[in-house]
Amino acid sequence: MFDEEIEKDETDPIVQWMEFLDAKSKGVIKMLAEKNKDIKKAYDILEIISKDEKARMAYEAREAEIRDQLIRIKTAEEKGMQKGIEKGLLEGKRKTAKNLFGLGLTIEEVSEAVELSINEVTQIQKEIEN
Repeated sequence: MFDEEIEKDETDPIVQWMEFLDAKSKGVIKMLAEKNKDIKKAYDILEIISKDEKARMAYEAREAEIRDQLIRIKTAEEKGMQKGIEKGLLEGKRKTAKNLFGLGLTIEEVSEAVELSINEVTQIQKEIEN
């Protein structure tokens, strides 16, 4: 693949990948896998999927489970962040409501200003009074 007259940097990852893709022997591939962790990972996967059908199916099932777990983790993180944001917004509204009561606003005015129901604002006022 490479023209022998062109100088190549054997430590360059792109050169290593090109040699991996053009390799004619398992020895060359193993040598490249020792130099480059990404090529090693690709080589390991290649070995697994080139084996028997059972091994390939087990590998694919494992990879699918890992993807599913990552999706579940990401979904849980997103839900947790959303809950945190909602809780923070509510706390901000409650604090603002308390400040507005301190300025002498009515329940209705506070309710409209912080966009909370009359019942919620009444509860906040009771907390202030206690």
